[in-house]
Amino acid sequence: MLQIRNYSQIESIIRQKINAQTGLQVEQVKENFNLLHTNLLRAAFEIENNHQFYDWLTEPVNDETEGDTKKREIETELAYINSRSMPNSVFVYFALVDLSGRVYTSYNPLQPLQAASVTKDPGFAMMAENGESFIWLDEEMGDIGVSSHSERQLALLSVLRNGSDEPFGFLRISFDYDSWLKSIVRDFSVLQNYFILDAEGNVLSRTRSSAVLDPEWIERLRQQRGQLKDYFDRGSNTLLNVQQLTDMNWKLVSQFPFDSYIGDINEMNRRYLTTFTLLIGLFVVVTFVILSRMTRPLQLLQRKMEKSVSSHFRDRIQLNRMDGEVLALAMSFNRMASDIQALIAKLKLEEKQKEAMHFQMLLTQMNPHFLLNTLNMVKWQAVRSGQDDIAETCLNLGKLLENSLNTNVDLIFAKDELELVRAYVQIMQKRWRYPFDVIYELEPALTYVLVPKLSLQLLVENCIHHGFSKLTDQGRIEIRMRIVGRELCIEIRDNGVGLKRAEEMKRLSKRKRDGIGLNNLRERLRLLYKGGGALYARRTVPWDDRSVDDSAACLESLYGRSGPACGKSFSLKTKFL
Repeated sequence: MLQIRNYSQIESIIRQKINAQTGLQVEQVKENFNLLHTNLLRAAFEIENNHQFYDWLTEPVNDETEGDTKKREIETELAYINSRSMPNSVFVYFALVDLSGRVYTSYNPLQPLQAASVTKDPGFAMMAENGESFIWLDEEMGDIGVSSHSERQLALLSVLRNGSDEPFGFLRISFDYDSWLKSIVRDFSVLQNYFILDAEGNVLSRTRSSAVLDPEWIERLRQQRGQLKDYFDRGSNTLLNVQQLTDMNWKLVSQFPFDSYIGDINEMNRRYLTTFTLLIGLFVVVTFVILSRMTRPLQLLQRKMEKSVSSHFRDRIQLNRMDGEVLALAMSFNRMASDIQALIAKLKLEEKQKEAMHFQMLLTQMNPHFLLNTLNMVKWQAVRSGQDDIAETCLNLGKLLENSLNTNVDLIFAKDELELVRAYVQIMQKRWRYPFDVIYELEPALTYVLVPKLSLQLLVENCIHHGFSKLTDQGRIEIRMRIVGRELCIEIRDNGVGLKRAEEMKRLSKRKRDGIGLNNLRERLRLLYKGGGALYARRTVPWDDRSVDDSAACLESLYGRSGPACGKSFSLKTKFL
């Protein structure tokens, strides 16, 4: 579309340039015609008002010799007047007739000219009817046209009166406009056809006999009123420029054929469009071929991918007849399918393991429920038999068992966790032979903070088993919960044998398996708090050493710094919940 638009613009520019040149030439022809028209009227008025012509035409002629002399003088003066219309004088012919019937001409007629051929012209009768002194007529050439190429002429008829009502002669000025038009356009730089049309649309003259003007355009130009302009006839590829000739109601039409200047525009346009269409078609075919080498393998790859997905990635894409980027894409998809299938197999295996573990857990839950029910039965029997210690022990043990059976809860309130610790401590105080006390320090604001379930019970158990087993004095355990910054610090402190002694006793014992309690608690903290919880163990200062502030001891336990060798402390640090 852009190429067609550019071609149309080029054609429009050429047309405007040619129209400017042809318009200038038409203006020149029009001005020349108007100037000649004016000169002929001036010549007629000069002859009518010239006293010499009046004397010549009114004086009687006495003999033949005097008549010949007068004729030569009059015809010489007519030739002089005609010469002043140069360079168009060769196309102008003067004929003068006096009342005696003698004829005087500025040219040599083909045969002797009779006065009746002039005075009997219908134009003089029209002048008499209308009361006019002159008239313009388009009429036949007659015997005048010695140099004419046409049978028509433009004639100016005038009755010479010289200010009186009585005429003293008759004047006819003939203008061979056909020969004049052909002569004036012969030297123009831009060759084109010219036509002269009358008011009825008849072609009066044309510069080339083969030139034809479309009848539709003739009718259109005949009906045109007002200022005329240029037109373009696409049917014949011609440019028309029209001008109105003065006082004659004639139209001067120039016809410029584009075919003679730049060739057949329509044929050039058709060839251009044909070539352009062929190039576009070739481009489309080449583009289709190039894209088919990419889109068809991609479509095939898409279908194979869909098939592989529907088969749960068991099928693989065949790599034959593939190359380039498509081959790399297919290989990547095969690797991805293999990885996905391996992950699926791993997930299935893990699901089977989870199912087996869940089934095993359900089986293991049966025994604690049986034990809990049996324990409740023992408790009520002890109550009925008055064994309060046994009933209390069964009650505390029931709390621990019931809490351990609730596997759906990982975090409980601090007050509930301390209740479990108290139940465990009461059981341990009745079981062990050595005495110990437990002190609980809990700020009221921390009553409902969330802590890991059965975490303090595990640390208290560690203090009793490893700290008091070789202790001869009164045992003591302190459980503190404090806020340090934005974290909850739980410290369980005992006055047992200490970390170093506990390690030595562990090496001397026959127990080969490491304890799993603390490791289990650390793993639970990692899973629950994602690195926001930690467990520390350290040696503590003596109980009666008040020089060490309790909060300082808690902070030391957080960062793992060691104090004097006496007892041990477990510090449990979690996010404040």
